[in-house]
Amino acid sequence: MKKLIVMMLLAVMAFTTTQTFAQTKKDGSKDMRYKKNKQPMKKDGTPDKRYKANKPAVKKAAPSKMTPVKKAA
Repeated sequence: MKKLIVMMLLAVMAFTTTQTFAQTKKDGSKDMRYKKNKQPMKKDGTPDKRYKANKPAVKKAAPSKMTPVKKAA
């Protein structure tokens, strides 16, 4: 019985602590002091790909290992 009470108490504490650190203002809008909330979004909630921060990273081509050989004159 003690274990059950302790588990319930821990669950309640975990739930309430996550609610107190929410990244929103009192009125429910996003708090723009946090980096996560600064991403430009479209009206439907998807990231806006016009901005560099939302574009996927582009892989750079690896330099080729074959180098041209200089001919002796």
